[in-house]
Amino acid sequence: MNALLVMASIVHCYIGCNGGSEDQQALHVLECDTETGAAKVVQSVNGVQGTTYFQFDKDGRYLYSMIGEKIGGKSVGSIVRFKLEGWKLGEMERLAQLPCEAPCHVSLTPDGKRVAFAAYLSATCGTVGIDGKGLKTFTFPDDAMGTNKVRQKKAYAHQTFYLNDELGIGNSGLGVVDLGCDRIRFFDPETMLPAPVADLKFDAGDGPRHAIRSKDGKFLFVLCELGSCVYSFATPEPLNRLTAEPLKFSRLGRWSMLPADFDRWEADKENLSTKAAAIKLTADGKILMASNRGHDSIAFYAVGEDGKLTLRNIAKLTGKFPRDFELMPGEKFMVVGHKMSNEVRLYRFDREACTLTPVGAPIPCWRPLCFKFGK
Repeated sequence: MNALLVMASIVHCYIGCNGGSEDQQALHVLECDTETGAAKVVQSVNGVQGTTYFQFDKDGRYLYSMIGEKIGGKSVGSIVRFKLEGWKLGEMERLAQLPCEAPCHVSLTPDGKRVAFAAYLSATCGTVGIDGKGLKTFTFPDDAMGTNKVRQKKAYAHQTFYLNDELGIGNSGLGVVDLGCDRIRFFDPETMLPAPVADLKFDAGDGPRHAIRSKDGKFLFVLCELGSCVYSFATPEPLNRLTAEPLKFSRLGRWSMLPADFDRWEADKENLSTKAAAIKLTADGKILMASNRGHDSIAFYAVGEDGKLTLRNIAKLTGKFPRDFELMPGEKFMVVGHKMSNEVRLYRFDREACTLTPVGAPIPCWRPLCFKFGK
């Protein structure tokens, strides 16, 4: 029985990293103990540069990601996947070459048949079948740039996500976040034609980055990188096919992720001293968490039944530039990537106080920026 308990406490966290490391390792597997918070790297994939964000299929058989390569002097991105052999990552399989640079974000459609992607610099988004066929794309126009003259010179596609199944949109509708133009636009993921959903708009200069649905599907929470804030929106009623009215989200509020006395602007009033990065929910959806790079902290909010947020705490971290983080199964510990410290750090999570306490020594890791626990 004791051996079974020990086995049950061991889980595996997959880490995606920026390119540029000398050892050309940008994808790692971390073995973690959910009872003690102990962790160690047990696999590193060689020769794979810059996997950034990635996604598992629903059966836990494959990890879908991307790579960037130079072909004919041009930067080109490809959608790839790695087969999982138990917890170990197997060989990489190229699925499709894209007509743009390497995406910064990938996800799988709810039916698991297509991979969606967002390429930041070219503002290109799209989907392709998991067989590598049927590529469909859309490029955001530079028609509504925000007020930050440094970070919003054009459109920038940053993330893909999906709407509620109950809304009546084919394959749940694909949302794509455009940081440069302060908006989210919605598509049919099969065709990349507009979905019957009105664009979501944000205050000028806030720069939306990532969105996440509430656990019950009633609300959408959006983290804004440049504004260091979180928005909450109420999900619309299911689509009425008898009318031509598009679905519309209702804005519930905007909440800062920073202390009231913190000045997020540097001297030139254009470059920011902190930038928001990742947004997550606890397993029960009652606590929302969001990270600040620069202020180097994670903000915790209680999620009300009405979808509104109440700030619980802003927990300072020991390292620099927390690009991503993830709670371990059981939620006693949190894994955080201190990107500019080139390390992964484990923290004990006190849910009642919403505090974080460092556990063990930092784990060296080149520019960590995405974490997901395996199934």
